[in-house]
Amino acid sequence: MLKPIEMPFDTARKLLDYVSPLNTVWDEGRYIFRGQPSDLYKLIPSVCRNGEGSFAYGSPTRAFDKSSSGQVGFELDILRRFLEGCDRSGLVVPGYSEQVKRKLSDHPFFFPESFLPWPPEQLYEIMAVAQHYDVPTRLLDWTERSFVACYFAAASANFELDTMNMPKIAVWALDTTYHDSWKTVKIIRTPGGTSRNQAAQSGLFTTHNVTRYGIHDEYQSEALDEVGEIYSRARSLRPLIKMTLPVSEAPELLGLCSKLGVDGATLFPGHHGVAKMVRDWANIEVGVRHSQSAIDDCNSDSYDPDFN
Repeated sequence: MLKPIEMPFDTARKLLDYVSPLNTVWDEGRYIFRGQPSDLYKLIPSVCRNGEGSFAYGSPTRAFDKSSSGQVGFELDILRRFLEGCDRSGLVVPGYSEQVKRKLSDHPFFFPESFLPWPPEQLYEIMAVAQHYDVPTRLLDWTERSFVACYFAAASANFELDTMNMPKIAVWALDTTYHDSWKTVKIIRTPGGTSRNQAAQSGLFTTHNVTRYGIHDEYQSEALDEVGEIYSRARSLRPLIKMTLPVSEAPELLGLCSKLGVDGATLFPGHHGVAKMVRDWANIEVGVRHSQSAIDDCNSDSYDPDFN
């Protein structure tokens, strides 16, 4: 099985220098980027995972229904509940029409053929809005700006844990040059008006489609980094790259991103984004303190008063 190319970096500045759009290495393809707080995480949404760590883990639906029809029905139910709540609150959802509402209000065990493959294009905007408000969907968030991906990798890391025993943060780069030839993985670019945050972040999505629907078809969750077509139908020799950085460097990475104009205030327009910027600043302070404490502990452990 083909695997992503892994590139470890030991400092935040080296990582930023490499992912810079001025680096000609990115001219070899049309790359999009994604940041994650751990290099152990695979490219798979929580709603598509099996077992611990998946969305609603432990619920009867997740525990007993392992079929593709059960998986799609579960995702449909999440969207229905989101849209029903928006209806009750009088909220407008881009892409939500009377036609879509009728289809989604069908019996939960009825799956219209027009919804295959799942998810269908007519639900892309709705799913993007739901994703924006932290409702889990089959979509994975990406950005066309590498520095934005670096920000999200660093901002989502936990600076308060023992950094010596933590996994590294990760920034992924996916070559989408020939995505039109992919069969099950789709690139989704919804209009900028779908979400102010999405526009500010130059955001887009990928989805790994379900192509078969049946109660006897076992659902197999497959991470994007394990899908063969993104490797076999690529233009470059590096279709998928995973760049890693010690979590102890995350505070420095956040600080450098801020100097480049990439922070909570610019990526989340509005008061919420400004508040996030303040929380990021506090996290940087915490991270620097923990990193310095770890260094002091190492120096203390290595000190031998009898050594001359």
